[in-house]
Amino acid sequence: MLPRVIVHNEMSLDARMDGLDVDMGRFYTLAGTWHEDCTLVGSETLLAGMPELADADALVGLAAGEGGHGAAGASPDAPLLAAVDSRGRLPGLGQLRDQPYWRDVIALCAKNTSPTHLELLRANGVAAIVTGEARVDLRRALEALADEHAVRSVRVDAGGALVGALLREGLVNEVSVVVEPRLVGGESHRWLVRAADAGPGDVVTLKLRELERLDDDALWLRYDVVSR
Repeated sequence: MLPRVIVHNEMSLDARMDGLDVDMGRFYTLAGTWHEDCTLVGSETLLAGMPELADADALVGLAAGEGGHGAAGASPDAPLLAAVDSRGRLPGLGQLRDQPYWRDVIALCAKNTSPTHLELLRANGVAAIVTGEARVDLRRALEALADEHAVRSVRVDAGGALVGALLREGLVNEVSVVVEPRLVGGESHRWLVRAADAGPGDVVTLKLRELERLDDDALWLRYDVVSR
């Protein structure tokens, strides 16, 4: 069984996700709409905000299960954090188990992910779901989250590459976007959806569910995915 998957992000009117001064308090207040069971994030997004997660040495002294199961001080109603990391770029992922935002952290890896990396995760109390060969099989990973961790809803907090992969696999149910009243211009790789080889057959049809005008003239748009 697949969980319901919601993409939630913020962009300028010209679809840029950089060059913005995002009100993070508002962003995550809106994100709380779904009360997700799991937050899905990619390795690039995590490393952009916490480059120290690439440092395995930062975990020296941690032990599996230290301080009890799950994140210290986290509510049992907090979501899981699932990190897509087929290349083993996040050896320090166990650091996030001490954060109060998630009840625990799970790595989504592939069969080609280094066994040394997987062992390091285990040593620091991070469970891994291994699917796919060179890349994570996102469908099977979501099924495992549903079957093994009772995940019924997933909010995607990620960049365009992961969002594009999820859309291509037909795994997204809802797209939520805050459109800021700004034009950024220039060139960037930071788009809401990034799929360089997408063709006409990859176009996704959406149906507007809700539209809300926010205080600063930003628009909050929520769409159901019609064709996947």
